[in-house]
Amino acid sequence: MGTIDELVQLDLPAMQVKALAVDFGGVMSDFIDKDTLGLLANIAQVPLAVFEIPYWEKRDKLDSGEYDASSYFHQVLVDAHSPLRDDEETLELLFTIDILGFSHVRPRMVKWVYDMRKRGIKTVLLSNMASQAYDRLVHGTYWAEACFDWFVISGILGKNKPGEPIFRHTIDLVQTSPQHMLFIDDSEHNIKAAKDMGMQTFLYNR
Repeated sequence: MGTIDELVQLDLPAMQVKALAVDFGGVMSDFIDKDTLGLLANIAQVPLAVFEIPYWEKRDKLDSGEYDASSYFHQVLVDAHSPLRDDEETLELLFTIDILGFSHVRPRMVKWVYDMRKRGIKTVLLSNMASQAYDRLVHGTYWAEACFDWFVISGILGKNKPGEPIFRHTIDLVQTSPQHMLFIDDSEHNIKAAKDMGMQTFLYNR
């Protein structure tokens, strides 16, 4: 576990790192905070404690592409017993604010990944993220194009971390042995899965 200050001090050549696989929410960007979740609950007209349960329980289905954004928030509202259900404007507003909650990209992480890429290290963004979120937050942005050679997005691939298939796909895509790859994530479950695949890992804790 480490901070950005500890991450930038890593000696990647000594670690024989040839490729970086980096998470988005919680690493490249801030994770959604309680204030934003509270705003979503307020729009849904339910208590935050009630809203958060289906919000997180159903998240894997959004990230894997099983649900699109409207279906996801519809189900969240149903499970939270919100009086709002099928108002498309409300569903769009919920997703828009949700997206904004993950939109604060961290400049120091951008600079570090950019610098590593310039040094010849391969870079891939490896994220559990709905395809609609990827289109709005990442695809075609200057920072993402400057930082990453590849983008492995669960909502496009149809496979989430910490499942083995998304890691195997990443290894095959980057064409680098896992022992020469450094995976950076803020989830212990994802870190363990990457270690089981033979990757070097860094548990990020801002």
